[in-house]
Amino acid sequence: MRDQPVSEDFLVLFDADREQKVISEEEFGKLLEPIAGQFLSLAHYLHEAENPRESELLHMGFIANVIKESSDVEHFLDVYSARNNRNWILFREAAATIKNFSKTAFLLAELKKTARLYRRVPRPVEDFNEKAEWAAGLFADAIAGAFEIVLREQKRLKLNLPSTRLPALPRVKVPGEIILPHTIEDPESTDVTHTVKKIANRFQEIVKKVEWIGQIVNFDVDGLSNLIPSKINERSIRRVGANLHNLLSWYDTYIFGNRFESEYQVLKVFRTILSAQVNLFKIATILSHFYERHLYIMTPVSAELEKILSSGDILRITFHFILSSSLKLFETGGNIAASLLDELVEIVTYELPVPKDLGFHARPSTRVAKVVKHYGADVKMLVDDQVFDASSILWLLSAGGYILTKGLDKVRFRGDKRALDDLKLLASCNYGETKDGKDSPLPEALAYLN
Repeated sequence: MRDQPVSEDFLVLFDADREQKVISEEEFGKLLEPIAGQFLSLAHYLHEAENPRESELLHMGFIANVIKESSDVEHFLDVYSARNNRNWILFREAAATIKNFSKTAFLLAELKKTARLYRRVPRPVEDFNEKAEWAAGLFADAIAGAFEIVLREQKRLKLNLPSTRLPALPRVKVPGEIILPHTIEDPESTDVTHTVKKIANRFQEIVKKVEWIGQIVNFDVDGLSNLIPSKINERSIRRVGANLHNLLSWYDTYIFGNRFESEYQVLKVFRTILSAQVNLFKIATILSHFYERHLYIMTPVSAELEKILSSGDILRITFHFILSSSLKLFETGGNIAASLLDELVEIVTYELPVPKDLGFHARPSTRVAKVVKHYGADVKMLVDDQVFDASSILWLLSAGGYILTKGLDKVRFRGDKRALDDLKLLASCNYGETKDGKDSPLPEALAYLN
């Protein structure tokens, strides 16, 4: 059979990079100047400040401006592939460094504002405050150091400064613990209790999935560096952060401001823990990204970046401070979640059909036990006067033999309504198998059984 001819459209796409126009490095500088004007002004402003580490670089309003300008400059440089150009790579990497550490500094400032809430954590709040000040100082030094590189590169690349300079930084202090009066009626929701239980249960699942953090947070720098990126990496940290962010969004959509929240004051503490965890994992994700992208993968300017904030200090901040602090919050949040589930659990009894033809053999028994364990619930199967533990596959198999002997086509389950609702859904699709014992699709709500 003859090969099909390659289409002309494919050849055009394949050759697209050859069609791109390559401009000179000098021409690019002229394109960059209007984009980088404010960014360069920030560099000079910090250079001329008396003590930027103790003033501007710890001021959230100033840092927010730095994030915006450095992000714009980095994006523009990336559009023109400056990272692949030896003449422009250092300027680009300095902009990326400023953006990354400005974001971590801003998030850490947010966490420091709510540090009083860490009094509920087993260790004293002073432990967090002390480490936060240490990390904030390193971030400030890194931003200042990267801006000094920007100034040197500006002169070498002959970039012109804008004619207008930055105005003096305003000193506005926002008092804490002051809010507007609550004048909007609380939303009504008949399902808020169920939502609280779902969120608490999901949080407990995350706690189990991050046990690996506790196993490595106390490793020294050499031990940590040997685990990156094969065992620990930006992707694994980002995944935990995304799961926490989803829970926080879920909470804020369906629980925040609800009358139920005021009835259970512990929910506000739980929400604060979720918010703090989201910020902690944002910081950890940014730091792990910087370590892997800018230091672990060597570039012609990695040595310069190492001087700004060493890889060792990045690992210490990430694991010995940020992720170590997150473990304390996981412990407290997990305890709150457990108490909520204990208090809000609803015990019900459902009569459900026995799996058709084959009864409770291995597959349906395994799935029933998985549902019960998923919720950490106490669920019993009731067959005549016999009681079987529905979280145990062996007990369910034993029950299956008893049910077969009795010729029953229905049994009762008693326990946590959350688990029994899923068992009812599982039974509606014959426990996920055909009459001849083959797998059949499960509803999306039971995807955790796959």
